[in-house]
Amino acid sequence: MFSKFMSAWRSKALLSQALERAEKMLTSVAKSHRLVIGCLVEGSKCEIDIYARDRYINHMSREVRRLVAEHLVLNPKHDTVAALVLLNVDIDIERCGDFTKNIMELSEHYNRPFTESMGYEVLSELEALVSEDFDLTYKAFVESDETAAARVLENHIVVSTKSDGLIEKLFYFEEKLDPRDAIFCTLLSRYLKRINAHLMNVASTVINPFDWVSYQYDGDPADAKELD
Repeated sequence: MFSKFMSAWRSKALLSQALERAEKMLTSVAKSHRLVIGCLVEGSKCEIDIYARDRYINHMSREVRRLVAEHLVLNPKHDTVAALVLLNVDIDIERCGDFTKNIMELSEHYNRPFTESMGYEVLSELEALVSEDFDLTYKAFVESDETAAARVLENHIVVSTKSDGLIEKLFYFEEKLDPRDAIFCTLLSRYLKRINAHLMNVASTVINPFDWVSYQYDGDPADAKELD
């Protein structure tokens, strides 16, 4: 299915332009994330203008939407699903940028080396997986690599489990907690989990049926039903 989407994106002028911008967005967000994490690890003030980088990502996001809309207006019966998938990807990449900006703001409030946090071990494991998933998602999306896409979905299960485990640990931590550190651990683990969830959504477009994009595909559950 994804190979058909990619063929449509690359063969149609407007969709091809939209795809190019989506790829640039993903590259730019990944770079922003690396720069912000570098500041976080050092406990130093970020000298980069993350807000300017975020404005660029938002601009590219609007460009993707405009180009897709123009394509659908001019070609209302052609490549509709491919266009919708590209819009989905655009939203997820833009959200990765937003959460990266949140991490930068958190880092400035924390204002101490990341290594001093009581959650450093788990948080560093989460960050390593998220950084890996930026690379894997790019490979999956740009190169139509199903193996890379599957790895992102597998990693997301690990990220979710570790993030939830850290939050639970904070709730039941028997020693006195430093409030600043507790807030830092809680927010950073959640921001990383959300970034990874959006990367998983992008990667899922490569291997999942359209109705399962942004979900862990396990077939249609037989017991799915509306609850009162």
